[in-house]
Amino acid sequence: MKALALLLGFAASTAQASDWVNFIRQTQVDSGVIWDMPVAPTGDSASRLSLEEGGALFQLWTIEQATTKDYLLDQRLVGTYLPSAEITIETGDPYPHVHRTRADQPFTVHIEVGGLLSGANLPEASQQVLLEHHLAAYNGGTSIIDPRIAVSGAPASQGLLRSNGVHTLNFQASSLPASDPTRAVGEEHFVVHALPDASIPQTQIATNFVQIWPVARGAITGLSAGDIVRGKPPTITLDLRDLYPSSTTYLQIYRGSASLGTDGQTVEGSVLVLDQSNSADRVLPITEWGGLIEEDGTHTLELVTVTPFGTERLSYVEFMVDRELEVHAHLGSIETNNPASTINSDNSPQP
Repeated sequence: MKALALLLGFAASTAQASDWVNFIRQTQVDSGVIWDMPVAPTGDSASRLSLEEGGALFQLWTIEQATTKDYLLDQRLVGTYLPSAEITIETGDPYPHVHRTRADQPFTVHIEVGGLLSGANLPEASQQVLLEHHLAAYNGGTSIIDPRIAVSGAPASQGLLRSNGVHTLNFQASSLPASDPTRAVGEEHFVVHALPDASIPQTQIATNFVQIWPVARGAITGLSAGDIVRGKPPTITLDLRDLYPSSTTYLQIYRGSASLGTDGQTVEGSVLVLDQSNSADRVLPITEWGGLIEEDGTHTLELVTVTPFGTERLSYVEFMVDRELEVHAHLGSIETNNPASTINSDNSPQP
């Protein structure tokens, strides 16, 4: 909330300065507290008491020392204008510790402004506040940025908010700069400033930010599309990159061609559950997966990741299984070189 200093100018009496005593009386409207502040015959001075919500009455008095008669030279009722703001951010990730989302996902920023005044001849600082949008990429493997550094440079965009109430900004995806928008990683900061007024500089009155993580990638190596598995399946490797901080990733196998949404059998050793503050890379070797193949034909290995944004396929391989054993045999007669023997009626053998 912006602090306010009041500078009050005044004119001196035409008589000799030494003949008069001058002071400013500040009366707080809400509390009734009164403060008298001696002042010089010419110049200006900051108010000694901060302004309450109801404002204050400032009176310029001078006292003639010879007669002790006092004179009210001028007075002014000054109201307060203390702009306030609150920033809330909504994403598809319910993570409680920080606002975060994925580079390709939408998010919403709400800025609630209060305390602005409307009317003629009012200072600009009482009628509007400044909103800035800053972008800060993570570099060199870092996953955190000092907020003071994140908002120290020129904003990516800015604008004035001129009314009280909730102002809503909808973003369809991250604004972080990246050669591939799905690889963007860093933070987007939103800052509201009260405008400078008199001797008070521009003042930050609200800030909030959202973390941006890249879209995960994955590859299955060791088996190529169209390969035929006749015996023991080969060892395969899962190459996982930029897994979302809150995600479950696994490999599944099912009969038939690749089809999104198919519920297959989960391959042992492939399940990776993340619940952490940053994205991750993993490389997993998979050796024992042949036991899930029950019959020959077309099969699909599918790499799947589940995040707060839904279930998605990272990679897949279609292959053939042909385990039938073919036996080729030749059937023929067996002949002997000895002629068949004959038996006479007398049962004696004949040559």
